[in-house]
Amino acid sequence: MPKSRPSMRACTRPTVIVLFYACITLNGYVLGQEPSENSKPTSSTTQLSTKEPGKSEKTTQPANLIAPLESNGSPLRDVTPEQQMQIASLIDNLSAPKFSQRESAASELLNIGVSALPDLRNQVELADDEESRVRIQELIEQLMDGQIEVKIQDFMAMKDVQFEGWQEILNILGNDTIATRSLFVEILRKYPSLPPAMRRELKARDRNIALENVIAAVQQTQFKQMPTTADAFALLIPLLDPNVEMPVACETLVVRVMQSATGTKIRKDKRLSPIFKYLLGQWMARTSLANREDVLFYGMDWELGSACRLLSEETIANEKAAGVGILAVSLQALAKFGTRSDVPTISQLLDDQRPVSRARVTPQGTINNQVGDLAMAAIACISGVDLDDVGFTGVKRDPRFGFLIEEIGFPNNQPEKRATARKLVNAIVDSTPVAAPRFGR
Repeated sequence: MPKSRPSMRACTRPTVIVLFYACITLNGYVLGQEPSENSKPTSSTTQLSTKEPGKSEKTTQPANLIAPLESNGSPLRDVTPEQQMQIASLIDNLSAPKFSQRESAASELLNIGVSALPDLRNQVELADDEESRVRIQELIEQLMDGQIEVKIQDFMAMKDVQFEGWQEILNILGNDTIATRSLFVEILRKYPSLPPAMRRELKARDRNIALENVIAAVQQTQFKQMPTTADAFALLIPLLDPNVEMPVACETLVVRVMQSATGTKIRKDKRLSPIFKYLLGQWMARTSLANREDVLFYGMDWELGSACRLLSEETIANEKAAGVGILAVSLQALAKFGTRSDVPTISQLLDDQRPVSRARVTPQGTINNQVGDLAMAAIACISGVDLDDVGFTGVKRDPRFGFLIEEIGFPNNQPEKRATARKLVNAIVDSTPVAAPRFGR
């Protein structure tokens, strides 16, 4: 009389694995092959356990793991010789000295799926060290018990299915909706190591590695296709951990997202746009001076008011290496988003005579502009004074960028106009409630 199939979860010790395969050989079992009608077990122990931590155990028949058979009864391998070599190489990398290599190999083997199971099982006993053996066994269990696609189907049906890192990412994305679950699944499929790395009990090192994997993947396809929504969020989510380092490459890729059609799509999505803008605000505060002009330019375009204002203030006050281009866009951002409390910080630039852009020929003469001119324009905008009234003839505020840099300036042959404008702006500054600069330049 046939015995019921033992639970795969129980087969963790090497000796038990050997006995298990001896038993299934004697009973005519082949992985993925159903027993004959006479011998089909009826016990629930024949089903694979999908027990989640803290959940009651439930069982399901893994139909997606049933493999077709060769004529001799052995499992049919639907892999090419090249794929076979890839699997063997990935299994070797499970023992690589670098954690990132081991993690990447594990993720790729999970993506390959059940086709990797025979080689993984063969390697359990051949592994050189206990850590590799445990890692291989965990992969086998994940492939057999995880049934990722089945879990995803239940997950998208709004069932209480838990994935590692889902709760932490849900806290970032906000409400538990179809939209947020769809985004999570998209990230999970493309970057399977990222959601688990966001678990609270893991460290910044794990999130650093996950972010590096995302950056490498996006860079690999950046000239072939636009970043996806999953790419955009995956580049930003790990950075909520202040201990995660942000490479300059990450800044460049996020800027590319902001100016892409993907960025436009996210901005129009009423559910995802507020979340993404929050993530962008956190990202902006950590960007380097090297990308400051682009970051502030697109920050204004995206209406990231608070982030643009704070970054501009800090740039003017603390970034001694900031060039005139960076100071110019910082003054634009403050002209658009600043408040009266920002006037003392901006005033530090009123005496800066460095030219900003090329001289412009107009009917009034050749116009040039200086950093101090832009500072005057920013103070006027913040104070609600028309730019024309200050002395910038015919110039109006720009709704997107506070003012247009090339429109600000005074004729070379009429220095008195700059002097008169300065007196007007000084009067505005003097009427501003006393406040020290937020930072000291």
